[in-house]
Order: sequence, then structure tokens, then C-alpha cells
Amino acid sequence: MAVIGAAAAKEALREHVEPAFEAIEENIRHAQRAVAAGRVAAEDLAAEAADQVRRHPVGAIIAAAGIGAAIGCLVGLTFGWGRRGGR
Repeated sequence: MAVIGAAAAKEALREHVEPAFEAIEENIRHAQRAVAAGRVAAEDLAAEAADQVRRHPVGAIIAAAGIGAAIGCLVGLTFGWGRRGGR
């Protein structure tokens, strides 16, 4: 059985662990960039939606009413279907 010193063991461990830590740090940087890009895209989308509503207010009201009615129908059907026992 080979006995190695504490310093050699520490160095061997560092050789194996350091690349993993570097990869983790790189992945964290990529994730932070993706979050920042997503935030910018969401802000752009919100600004564009606000501009569309300002340009076409009647169409925005009609679209919102239609979407609300569709969601209301889906919710009503879902809960109504469950009350009847799924028949």
C-alpha cells in the first residue's frame, strides 16, 4: 500500500477539482449573460406592446376582451367538467 504525503494528496485533489470549479464559474457567467439578455428582451417586448396599444387602442381592447373571454370559457369548462364527474 502506497502512502502519500498530505501535500501531495492536496496537490492531486487540486488538479482534479480546479477544472470543475472553472467550468462551474464559466457556466455561471453564461447564465448571468442569458438572464441579462432575457431581461433586455422582456423590456423591449413590453415597450413594443405599449407602443402597439398607443397606436391601436380599440384593437388592444378587443384583443384583451377576446383573450379574457377565451380564458374564462376554458376555466368554466374545466371546473364544470370536474363537477360533473368527468362525463
